[in-house]
Amino acid sequence: MGEELILRCEDSLEGIFTAIYDAFVYKNKMVHPYRDSISIVPGEGSMSLFAQEIMVVTDEQKVERTVYSIQTRLGFSVYDTLLRTLCHFDENRATMVLGYLVRAFSRGCDISDHLADPYVMRVMELSRKVENERQKFYGFLRFREAGNVLVARMEPKCNLAPLMMEHFTDRFPNENFIIYDEKRRIAAVHEAFHSSVLVAGVELDLEQYGKDAFEALWKQYVSTMEIGQRHNEHCQNTMMPKWYRKYMFETEKKT
Repeated sequence: MGEELILRCEDSLEGIFTAIYDAFVYKNKMVHPYRDSISIVPGEGSMSLFAQEIMVVTDEQKVERTVYSIQTRLGFSVYDTLLRTLCHFDENRATMVLGYLVRAFSRGCDISDHLADPYVMRVMELSRKVENERQKFYGFLRFREAGNVLVARMEPKCNLAPLMMEHFTDRFPNENFIIYDEKRRIAAVHEAFHSSVLVAGVELDLEQYGKDAFEALWKQYVSTMEIGQRHNEHCQNTMMPKWYRKYMFETEKKT
């Protein structure tokens, strides 16, 4: 087998985890010591002239085995870190996670402390950025009534729907709700008193529904609490950048 190998997979968490599984299979077949010569490329892209490319087909069993190995051998904390990293939009995120896992399975779960390693450093950096955005959207996400379902729309930079659904499932266990990522067309769907599930490739049309009591309540709250004489647009933009506000009812007239 050649030294340079590119695994091209579906641009999804399942596709990447499948590619990670296959990457370790190919790594173990290499004659020479492994030198980070395997890359994982989610989605479509230009072909490389200097490396062998292999298309990876998403396999649920491989996904389950990969996730299980990470959780049992390295711990749930490491798995959460890697999951956040894979939810970033960086095109090299899957390769960085692969390099991290190669080192972690060899040296142990304390690999996260080895920040001098470029793979470890990059994984921790991407994970932190995703977590920062997630924490902001916990506060900025707004639900509206659409029939008997609560619906929240968002367009985050990172793929936050898989990371946020458990939080809102714990908060609203008795509600039917949907958290919809307009950019990626991914929906976290929760049926009351059940676990949330992810649905990809869906179109959510809310134009048929008018404004509801939640929107009026948010606008009334902001209008009541704001001190007009102390209005500071610069401070507002610093604490809550405008790109967060697209689906925030109380600020829609200001953006």
